[in-house]
Amino acid sequence: MVTVYVYILDTLADWELGHVISELKSGRFFKKDAQRIALKTVSCSNDVDHFLRTT
Repeated sequence: MVTVYVYILDTLADWELGHVISELKSGRFFKKDAQRIALKTVSCSNDVDHFLRTT
């Protein structure tokens, strides 16, 4: 399994990663025998609510 780390920033719009993440998870453009992707999010803040709030 391949791990992809996504660094979350305050200025990052949700749609910017939405398209990429959905394709990585679906795997529709991968070869039939390709390894699956494990997605991990990282940031410099431990405040999860900060990233979930809408403005």
